[in-house]
Amino acid sequence: MSRVRLREFWSAYKNSRLGISGLIILIFFIFVAFTAPLLTPYDPIRDKFLAEGSALPAWFKIFPQYSGLPETMDFTVQSEVDCAGWSFKFEGPVTLNIQEPLTFTFKAADRVGDSGVAEFTHKFNYEYSPPYSFRVNMSLQFLDINNVTYSAELLILTPEYESFLVWSIGPSRRPLEPPNISLDSKGIPFELKSRMGLEWHRNVAEHIFSKRGPYTLILRFRVNGDSGGSSTLTISLGKLVLHVPGRVHGVLGTDHLGSDIFSQLLYGSRVSLMIGVSAALISVIIGLLCGLVAGYYGRIIDEAAMRLVDVLLVLPGLPMLMILSSLFGRSIWNIVFLLGVLSWPGFARVVRARVLQLKTAAFIEASRAIGSSGSHIIFKHLLPNVLPLAYATVALSIPGAIMAEAALSFLALGDPDTPSWGRMFYSAHSFGAFQRLAWWWVVPPGVAITLLSLSFVFIGTTIDEVLNPRLRVVR
Repeated sequence: MSRVRLREFWSAYKNSRLGISGLIILIFFIFVAFTAPLLTPYDPIRDKFLAEGSALPAWFKIFPQYSGLPETMDFTVQSEVDCAGWSFKFEGPVTLNIQEPLTFTFKAADRVGDSGVAEFTHKFNYEYSPPYSFRVNMSLQFLDINNVTYSAELLILTPEYESFLVWSIGPSRRPLEPPNISLDSKGIPFELKSRMGLEWHRNVAEHIFSKRGPYTLILRFRVNGDSGGSSTLTISLGKLVLHVPGRVHGVLGTDHLGSDIFSQLLYGSRVSLMIGVSAALISVIIGLLCGLVAGYYGRIIDEAAMRLVDVLLVLPGLPMLMILSSLFGRSIWNIVFLLGVLSWPGFARVVRARVLQLKTAAFIEASRAIGSSGSHIIFKHLLPNVLPLAYATVALSIPGAIMAEAALSFLALGDPDTPSWGRMFYSAHSFGAFQRLAWWWVVPPGVAITLLSLSFVFIGTTIDEVLNPRLRVVR
């Protein structure tokens, strides 16, 4: 298209309110697609457990009944002795090296009954409603262990001075394997729950953090020296992190895996644009070539092509996509290819009908009379005359491809590693969003699909009106 014709096209296009509206919406989604990594710090697939599963959006806290819900928090205890680290007290032959990392040593002479206690404490404030869970992670490096029996336990002391044992090990004569404390409140054994006075189905985190105020972490080691020589135990303490997943998170909350829904929405625009444009281009190119060749050469080529078109037109589209995607795999590129290959027959018929009108025109007969080849006539004379149909068809085919991919993903036949809007619908449907009336999980992808599809419909309709004068409306 020359600059002059392009200028004429834009002059006519910009007079259409519908076309300009579609263009503005499309530019918005393109902007979101390109800037998604800047608009959100989270990866929509890899970043899981950012908060509790199905956490509410953070802005829910403006309502009084949700104001106390916690966002995700990490209480960190540094491997040092100060306000950011541990306080300590010892009994028996225990010494402490306060240089980072914090290290304590039990050393006893050759006497049966020598024992010691090393107790580390750290206070922190919790001023929110009870969480659904918490996790504790801490590394313990055993530098020396010889002729001793030790045990260790981690307790949480509440504002009402009620202590809860949440982790324990020993008595043992060997280093801890793996050498770290890794605790999830959802996996606390029933034995420890029974000590807390809880039934097996009760939530430990809600019970421990039922009050607001100062809490204390207590890490206690008990060491007993054995007979038969000197007894030594040296342990280096790493950083301890108490992770409390939030019950509210981000702009749109989290899904069942604790992944950020807002990130999935932003990155979904990339997938939908890529799928829609790619599948529409494949479909239009195949339909354009098939229609040009069948319409110009006619006879057996036309007959064979049109019978193939008839077969593809009567096949049910979505069931075919479901079967083929199951056979060829659920890769996003397989889905794009299948959408393109199954969507061209209708456009091929339109192009063929237009070519049948054009091939008897005087300029085609003149070109044939001077000895032009069939390929020259097709690409030099016929193609430019049917391209206006292709421009509009590309734009109008994109919504169908976007909706088809969303339908496949909703039926669990989409690419599981791709953050598409259809995958968001599948997760919402499968993991209780509809039952909980979690509209912030369901409505945004639906609105996004609708707006993006409408933008291409507006653009395609306007292009059709501009390039096909008989369709223009009287303004």
